[in-house]
Amino acid sequence: MKRILMLGDSLVERGNWAALLPDLLVRNRGISGETLSGLSCRLDSELEASPGFDAVVLQSGTNDVWNGDPVFPTSYSTLLPRLRLLTAAPLVLCSLSPIGLVPRERIGQLNAELRQMAGQVADCAFLDLERPLAAALARKERVFLADGVHFSDKGYAIWAAELCGCLRRILDGSMQQHEKQEQRKRS
Repeated sequence: MKRILMLGDSLVERGNWAALLPDLLVRNRGISGETLSGLSCRLDSELEASPGFDAVVLQSGTNDVWNGDPVFPTSYSTLLPRLRLLTAAPLVLCSLSPIGLVPRERIGQLNAELRQMAGQVADCAFLDLERPLAAALARKERVFLADGVHFSDKGYAIWAAELCGCLRRILDGSMQQHEKQEQRKRS
């Protein structure tokens, strides 16, 4: 069974990942109210305490945007390369979701920056949650709780489905690459 480390804020923390991703062993290290700066401060200790994960999933930035942090998302430009040095596991950087407190255009701009940053780091996939959540909102599905920030069961189901597909692609690709390397060693 693949082991996944999930780092982030209350969106990670509140997820019932054992039920949402039953075929994976998920270590939930979400902390309510945390900003990207807070995650950066605990990054080294989290990875030291959790060696051997098959993938690391990051979902952070909602509190930064909500609090009007002027340096977000550029903080990721130092965090992602640092994380890459700490682990060889594939990384998944989750987008910001279309929260009602921030104009949709702003969320789109920030996600474009995050996508670009993820593309500059080896084995770092960008998981677009904005698109499927916005589509569900357009269908009048309740993907957020009354606060407009935290996910409902439906919102978590969407995230889990998207994440499961992403992890399958990157982990299968990593396994295939590992198998090719092993074959070359034997040749």
